[in-house]
Amino acid sequence: MGGAIGALAGIAGVLTARRRSADIDRHVVRLEKSVNIGRPVERVFAAWSNFERLPQWISFVRRVERSGTQTHWLVNIDGREFEWEAQITQVATNESIGWKSLRGPKHTGRITFSPLGDQTVVHVLMNYAPPLGGIGSMLPIEAHLEQWIERGLREFKLGLEREGAGAETLRRGSSHAPRDWEPWERTGTETEG
Repeated sequence: MGGAIGALAGIAGVLTARRRSADIDRHVVRLEKSVNIGRPVERVFAAWSNFERLPQWISFVRRVERSGTQTHWLVNIDGREFEWEAQITQVATNESIGWKSLRGPKHTGRITFSPLGDQTVVHVLMNYAPPLGGIGSMLPIEAHLEQWIERGLREFKLGLEREGAGAETLRRGSSHAPRDWEPWERTGTETEG
């Protein structure tokens, strides 16, 4: 009898673990935001793809460091600092950048850049797995993560649109993607648009 109860308890434990795992998968939050920026797609893509300069455009991004296809991010949201490591998984020049987190908050995403005349529609799609599954999605940060993404896009838009036609292009002197994108071309993670 004791063996049967132990076996049932073991099976119940496995089923509970599987259910918890499935619950966590069901609690991935999908966030989407778009903004129309009054600048050509080449300028917008070049500004965003220069990750180290994003703190100049977006106030809550404190620092971004890049080494090859990996990035380290430090942001301040709701007075709390968050850090994570991410890997660039796909780059299509002047079209899109895809990523996935390696350490820190678990997320994947893609940002697309679509020309609309001499303007650009920037669209962010992010899948975020809150810590603690469904319970984590009720924490204050998760409750308005979408608002922070929207705020970042608005700040980026305002910064780019305030640049005059004669101003220093992208604050770094070029309207093209950074030269250090070249290793991605050699590794096959970049496609031409």
